[in-house]
Amino acid sequence: MTTSAITGMHSVEIDPPRFDSLEWRASIAFKSLAFINLAGVVLAMFPPPLPGSLLYGLTFNLAATLLAALEIIGARALDRRRPWAVAIVRPMLVVLIGEGIGAMLVGYDAGRIRIPFEALIAVWALLAGADGTLFRQADRRSLSLVAMSALVIVSMLGGEPVFGWGGLLDVRQSDLRASISADCGSPGGDLPPTLTVTYDWSWARTSPLPNGLDIVVIGWSGRDADGHPIYLFDKDPAPGPGIRSGRRGYPSIDMATAVGKESPASWSWGIELGEQGLRPGRIELQMRRVKDAPPEPSPLVITATYIHLGIWRSDPVSVTCSW
Repeated sequence: MTTSAITGMHSVEIDPPRFDSLEWRASIAFKSLAFINLAGVVLAMFPPPLPGSLLYGLTFNLAATLLAALEIIGARALDRRRPWAVAIVRPMLVVLIGEGIGAMLVGYDAGRIRIPFEALIAVWALLAGADGTLFRQADRRSLSLVAMSALVIVSMLGGEPVFGWGGLLDVRQSDLRASISADCGSPGGDLPPTLTVTYDWSWARTSPLPNGLDIVVIGWSGRDADGHPIYLFDKDPAPGPGIRSGRRGYPSIDMATAVGKESPASWSWGIELGEQGLRPGRIELQMRRVKDAPPEPSPLVITATYIHLGIWRSDPVSVTCSW
């Protein structure tokens, strides 16, 4: 500690912890990890190759920003030789080791190789000896900083099962309310030249900040005695906002492809959740009769399946036209 006189007043300059001591290394570690966390938040502003849950990304980045702020607070307090900050050096470093190991295990479970740099940096700091000139006295600030850091880290590591696609806050298959109808004409009468199919859906509950692509697949069967299809896709009037005819893409495309193969003919509609927002929706499909008088037509069975983010598919609703 040094003292200097400036215009008749004394100002006290506090010396930082001893070079290469435990406290000095801990300050460097906290600052480095705070920079890495903030850099990750900045990089998250650029669109990734594949979209992910907007809600999970937002909560994760908020947690990363808060953790960086806590690390900076701890580092600055160490630089000022605050006793409460000196007292939390080892507990805080242990928490950061847990963060690195946890992040590595979460990445491994998702099929990614993730270097636990948090743990490596924290271990590097722990290998140094303590600065014996610094006074240690834990108080509420000490407990609060460690506890808040641990809670934020847990929210980051375990946030996807809660905030991610298919997480606790996402809609479930049981929340979907769907129905299908068709103007088949009179039983026993002639086949209508055109036929309109209507598929309606709504949700028993919604989820915050929905995004991603859902897909609705409508399939149909029905052939005449010669093996030719009775009806073909003709057109579909413009659906509501966020509903795109023929739209297929990540993350629902694989499941939609499998559903489409379950019927001799099918068509799909993409539901842009960021635009449609899990509001009630409607799709109208107009079908055109192939022949004026198809011989011995079989019943026309029309099914509709809703696919949510490639995670689950609803049990198909169906309608049958017989003549």
